Amino acid sequence: MPLVMCPSQDCVTNKSGGRLSLQTRGSKFIKFQEIKIQEHTDQVPIGNIPRSMTIWCRGTNTRLCQPGDHVAVTGIFLPLLRTGFRQMTQGLLSDTFLEAHRIILLNKSEDEEIEDKEMNEVELADLFAEKDLYDRLAMSIAPEIYGHEDIKKALLLLLVGGIDKSPQGMKVRGNINVCLMGDPGVAKSQLLSYVNRLAQRSQYTTGRGSSGVGLTSALIKDPITNELVLEGGALVLADQGVCCIDEFDKMTEHDRTAIYEVMEQQTISIAKAGILTSLNSRTS
Repeated sequence: MPLVMCPSQDCVTNKSGGRLSLQTRGSKFIKFQEIKIQEHTDQVPIGNIPRSMTIWCRGTNTRLCQPGDHVAVTGIFLPLLRTGFRQMTQGLLSDTFLEAHRIILLNKSEDEEIEDKEMNEVELADLFAEKDLYDRLAMSIAPEIYGHEDIKKALLLLLVGGIDKSPQGMKVRGNINVCLMGDPGVAKSQLLSYVNRLAQRSQYTTGRGSSGVGLTSALIKDPITNELVLEGGALVLADQGVCCIDEFDKMTEHDRTAIYEVMEQQTISIAKAGILTSLNSRTS
């Protein structure tokens, strides 16, 4: 960040507090991005909540990840220096951030798969020739849960998905939505949790602890620019993946209607505080 106060010895000795003005023509501008990461659920200590950290990215490290990605970040842990009145009020306390030097994506998409590990046409033909392939793939989902063959086949089709079509300009979604209904204690939540661990991109939430804003998007104030920005919810973070909502019947009717557009059109339309946009939510 550019200096605000003059650091010369004369200004420090006289306590004149000379303020510096930024000359934009003689400055060099680089790309900057602020990312907020959260601790993975399987790495959270027992009895604690997931911790979060602010990441500052510059130059080529910007725009390497999307919301909902699993990343490994290497960098330097630094204090966030304040100036002026903020420095006087905070004393010895300081906020911290991580200056990123390298960002590695941990989840692989279809475009990033290694080509030499892909199956050729002969191997695919031999695989499809097996009569019990569909049943074996379905039973590999939550093998510790006995039975529920039809439900496991439906969850397998949900994970595989379909193909998006656009006949005559009208988009027909290829994603499959599944609703499981049944008595308590028949392993509905366990199947949902297994699908959440199996999918490449997934978000898990409950109907009681979720709201319409938390599922779609919310307006927050950017701490750097002090402008209103959109923050994606669970459905936006699960784009091109699976969003698992447990206890769906416990949601209020107002919050439940917020996901109708996502289930059919796979978009989230926003018109708030002068922000008019549409977010992709291609999730099952």
